[in-house]
Amino acid sequence: MLDPGELRRRITSFPSDYMRDFDMFWRRKLEIEAGEGHILDDNHRGETYVMLRGILRRWQAFRPFDTVRCLSMLKRALLNISSAYDEIREYELLRFSDIPLEPLELIWDELGVVKHGGVRHPRKRYYVISICKPLMLLWGQTLAFDERVRRNLPPEYRAPRGRTWDFWTWRRVMVRIQEDLKSSPGFLRAIREEAERAYGRGHIIPYGRFLDIYYWVP
Repeated sequence: MLDPGELRRRITSFPSDYMRDFDMFWRRKLEIEAGEGHILDDNHRGETYVMLRGILRRWQAFRPFDTVRCLSMLKRALLNISSAYDEIREYELLRFSDIPLEPLELIWDELGVVKHGGVRHPRKRYYVISICKPLMLLWGQTLAFDERVRRNLPPEYRAPRGRTWDFWTWRRVMVRIQEDLKSSPGFLRAIREEAERAYGRGHIIPYGRFLDIYYWVP
């Protein structure tokens, strides 16, 4: 059961530097996307990359690999997913199962190869953190799925404890999270109140981000 009181408690216990990083990025994203463009279009992709580069270094998204090399490959990945991101960016987690598969799979592959030597895995199996940390920042709807979160997810989700997931495993876990979220009105209300307090009213809500906090803090 998703507990709204626990969500509020865990938000206050979450490390403040990680909170600041996400909030800074998300507010800039909302500012850009209030207009006609988006954060990965030709006018904003460079700025987005610079912000991601600093945050993902601090978040150790590519540890223990060559972070400089991974960040260089990330720059190309952001170009390659620009159109796909534009297709999915207005879908919130509550509509995850409605998202077309093609752009979602493309994003999974392009972000996945950043830590996979630039080579696509035939079964779309990659380091889940290296995909989901940048995607949580860009989109807000996925959890980052670091080791601590994977360990704390409910056993009925059947979320693998290992660091590498394939696309279909991630999608299955996300659909299960969507179902639980939709059936938890009090928890949804708490997320919406926290999002309005942090980012203002009427914006897309980063549900994945709040759930990542919920499962990260003990």
